[in-house]
Order: sequence, then C-alpha cells, then structure tokens
Amino acid sequence: MDTFPTIASIEHTSPSTATAPIENMPRPRPRRTSSAVGDVLRGDTSVSALSTVEPAPTFESPPLTPNDQPHEPRELQERPQVRVARDQRERARRRRRQPQAWWRDYYEQWRAFSFRHTWANPLIIILSVLTLYGVYPYSTNPLSSAIFLSYPLDPSDPLIPAAVRADPKAPLHYGKGRKDIAFVAFYIVVLSFTREFIMQRFLRPIARWCKMTSRSKQNRFLEQSYTGIYFGVFSPYGLYVMYHSPVWYFNTAGMLETFPNRTHDALFKAYYLLQASYWAQQALVLVMLLEKPRKDFKELVGHHVVTLSLIGLSYRFHFTYMGLAVYITHDISDFFLAVSSFPPLRFTM
Repeated sequence: MDTFPTIASIEHTSPSTATAPIENMPRPRPRRTSSAVGDVLRGDTSVSALSTVEPAPTFESPPLTPNDQPHEPRELQERPQVRVARDQRERARRRRRQPQAWWRDYYEQWRAFSFRHTWANPLIIILSVLTLYGVYPYSTNPLSSAIFLSYPLDPSDPLIPAAVRADPKAPLHYGKGRKDIAFVAFYIVVLSFTREFIMQRFLRPIARWCKMTSRSKQNRFLEQSYTGIYFGVFSPYGLYVMYHSPVWYFNTAGMLETFPNRTHDALFKAYYLLQASYWAQQALVLVMLLEKPRKDFKELVGHHVVTLSLIGLSYRFHFTYMGLAVYITHDISDFFLAVSSFPPLRFTM
C-alpha cells in the first residue's frame, strides 16, 4: 500500500532528486495579447444582414421603378434651404437680443461693397459736397472754397505786379490764404476717385484683355498706366502755364524779377494746388498701403515727405515760379518713366 512521504523523508532527500521533476514540467503557453489583424469587434451590427441585402443590378436585371430608385434622405436634400433658414433665424434672434447692433449687418455689407468698388466712397463724398453747395450756391457758402479758387483780387490791388495792373486784358488774379487748404483737401478726394475709377473700370479690363493673369502684374500695369495718364495730361498743362509766365523755358531770371510772387492768375494757381493735391494723395496711398510696398518703400516715403514740404514752403514763401519749373521737370520725366515700366503686353486678336 502506498503511503504519503513524511516530512523527515523529504528533508533527507537530495537536492538533485527534489528539483528534477520541476524542471521537467511543461511550461504554460503564453496568452496572445495582440494581433496583426487588430481587435475583433464582437456583436458588430452596423452592417446589413445577408437576408436584407439587395442583389447588385446587372445588365440582365429589369429596370428599376420610380419607387425602387435610390434616393438620399430628405434632410440631406433640403440641407441648403435648411441652412439658409437657420441663418435667418439666427440673425433675427441676435437682433432681438441686441437691438442696438442692427446696423452691423449693413456695415459689413457696405464694407464688402467698398472693397470691391474702391471708387464708391470718394464719389459719395464728392456728391455730398456738391449737393450741399448746390443748396446755397454762393461765395459765402463755406464749401465754395473747397470747389473753387479763393481770394479773387480787384485788378487795382497793390499786391498785383504793376505790369499786370497796367494791362487791361490781364486775367483775374488770386491771392493766397488758409482757404486754399480746403481746395487741396477736396481735390485729394477727387483725384482718389479718378484714380480708382480709371484703374478699376478702364485699365483692369485692358490688362485682362492683354492676358495678364498674375494679380501683381495687373496691379503694376494699373498703377503705371494711371501715372502715365495723369502726367500725360498735366505735362502739357504745365507747359501752357509756363508759356504764359516770366519763366518760360526755364528762364531763371524771371524767377526773381517779380519776387515775392503773392498773386497768380487762375490757371497758375489751379495748376499749383492741383499738383499739391496729387502728391498728397500719392502719399496717402503709400501710408495706407493701397499699393504693394516695393523694395525702396522707405526711400519713396521720404521722397514724398520732401516733395510735400517743398510744395508747401514754396507756396507759403512765394517761390512759386521756382516750383513751377521743378513741377514741369518732374512731370515730363515721370511720364516716360511710367510708360517704360509697363510689364510685357500680349494682345489677343
């Protein structure tokens, strides 16, 4: 009869005989914790059962009836309409909650319109000034100094040179004053309108017709074309003014014969102040970054600052005949510089 081993017999057993059965025991199989196929989702019911799956149509299958045609859910078909209705309800709800912010929608619409049509805002300012002047079209209207030249002088005024006073056919002369600032400011707006309107409505279609697809090339063409148009008009105008002045063809002696030049005829004064408006408007274009900054942006800003300083100081201290010569020198050269800076054109026939 087999008996269990006692403690004493175990203690007297040699180590080799005691550990041998343990080493020969089979090791347990390690459990798999991961697989290349990923986790197996048990109970996945997101697919149709085989009993409800419709067979794929073949060439021999009968045509589907209108009731059998596949269609999207109704909520997907009405998604654009639902979105529009939801947006309208959301805007109405915001207006009810914030009745003081009703003007914001109109402001955003006007802002988008102004970006597309940059000539609209200057045109509104021009029409507003002209309308207010038309209500009371007299020289006592404060807006008269913004539209017309100020300070007309009597032909016998002592400020007028003696040679001009002795000529009965001499044109009307004008003095100088602070109201001339209003004239310059108003025509800054006028030149802003003409610049944007000509560029957007006339020059951009020409650029597209010439196959200028790059936006940067189009803008470069618009800027240089407008510059060429402006100087193409004001260069002959300046030469005509110089021809009827003592400094014709840069006569330096005539610049100081009648110094100080406190009065001028209408053509001379209008030309001088309109040139000031143009350069002030160009400085605003640079400051407001309406044009893409170039490599010489800082130098160009400094050039405009010096130009405006010379214009203002020469007008204030009566060196206008010298200023006229400088104007014409730059106008003629700037015209050819603008025309030579055109990007290459490719015409479509």
